[in-house]
Amino acid sequence: ILGPALGVVEMSADLEIFFGIGVIFMFFLIGVDEMDVSGLVATLQGRFFVAGLIGFAVPFGLGMVVTLQVLDEPPARAIALAGIMALSSLGVVARVLGDLGQLKQPLGLQIFTTVVILEIIGLLVVSFSLQEVSQAGSFTPWGVPLLLLEIAGFALGAWILAAWVFPPLVVRLQRFIGAPQLALGLITGGLLLTVAGVEKIGVHGSLGALLLGVALSGLPHRLRTEILPGVRGLAHGLFIPLFFASAGLYLDLSFTTLSATIIVSVVLAAVAGKFGGTMIGVVVARLDRPLAIASGMMAKGVVEIALLLVMLNMEAISRELFSLLTLIMLCFIFLVPPIMGVAVRQTKTSEHPRLPKVMVPSFARYALDGLTVEDIVDKDRQFPADNLTVQKFVDLWVVPEQHEYVVVDQSRNVAGVVSAHDLGRVPKHQWNATTLAKLVQTGAPIAALKEPLDDVLERMADNRVSVMAVVDPDTGRLISSITTADVLSPVVGRERHDKR
Repeated sequence: ILGPALGVVEMSADLEIFFGIGVIFMFFLIGVDEMDVSGLVATLQGRFFVAGLIGFAVPFGLGMVVTLQVLDEPPARAIALAGIMALSSLGVVARVLGDLGQLKQPLGLQIFTTVVILEIIGLLVVSFSLQEVSQAGSFTPWGVPLLLLEIAGFALGAWILAAWVFPPLVVRLQRFIGAPQLALGLITGGLLLTVAGVEKIGVHGSLGALLLGVALSGLPHRLRTEILPGVRGLAHGLFIPLFFASAGLYLDLSFTTLSATIIVSVVLAAVAGKFGGTMIGVVVARLDRPLAIASGMMAKGVVEIALLLVMLNMEAISRELFSLLTLIMLCFIFLVPPIMGVAVRQTKTSEHPRLPKVMVPSFARYALDGLTVEDIVDKDRQFPADNLTVQKFVDLWVVPEQHEYVVVDQSRNVAGVVSAHDLGRVPKHQWNATTLAKLVQTGAPIAALKEPLDDVLERMADNRVSVMAVVDPDTGRLISSITTADVLSPVVGRERHDKR
């Protein structure tokens, strides 16, 4: 209103500075809150990954056709624009599900898991295509395979940093410093230094901010609650609002000068492609309640507008195309939440919903905040002894929905964990002669009663395990065990098994 409409405010050098800082904080917080790489790795072989992948690939493919053939954009820019049109917003989905009271329900878990996969894939594609735009603006013949390798390398590196490097490093730093405010200052300063450093080597600053955010996404619950609220307050209280105010200064009616063919093609690619892709994804993956899940996958938020602003600032798109796409994204932001609400409310509850095999850690941070292991653990649970033969273990303990089991020694201390895969390595004719002591894997991660559930789930995903022994940290005494099914129980109301 104050910009193009009334001409009161114009873009200046000072606003450009706030614009740049706002971009940095925006992508950093996206990395911390929404780039659940551990969850993506854990769901690679599931039907929800298939739904998310197809839900991105179909609108992305249609967007590529329009940007290459109708808009005549170079390949790198075409990939970035198509990726933005295919993206979904996890933050919007979480807020809508929370408002509907569905976040802690099976349907909420289904929608959340599918959207988090779709968003991560989309952000990786768009981020690295923007990197190609900033460096060359187009691809060599090997550009696309190289881009895919860069994305895979980034995801692997981010997962390693988030799981094994940055969390313990920040924990030690916090113990040494002892003041959350100083740690906040170090993280903020480290963010700006990271951006400056990656730009020196030719990498776009937003990608560096995203990587640092992903690296810090695995912080323990206590440190997240002590440090990150300060970062969010600084970002959302000043820089990000000014960043989006600058979007209004660029938004005008210049898109009306585009030809009708371009406008119609872009609108169809963004709207019809998104709806068609999400429906195809949930149908191919054979998910329950496809319309409700597809409506969640169509949600868009401010991330898409932020990416368009970055492209405009890089002079990678015209003012006219920016205005058209921003207007489309605003329509998604205003229209999809109520449509999603109607679709979710009219969906019939399934008695046996098809749930993800694992709960992604980011869902636990939204839905299980405040819950600890003690809230869900069964202290009367019994465990197989390591002197039990494989045959007796299979006959007495193995249940279809569980693949890993905590095993104890004769003193009822933790001997290790045995999995169905371990059993499969033993020929059946040797089952009566082989004991579990020969199969148990030692050194498995353990949990404590007071540990937050989101921390436990994060470590389960990082270590690729589905069960953890619950041990008294002072005495080392085994108290019980916790499985992914137990973590799901507050959401699905599933009765826990006695034998674990």
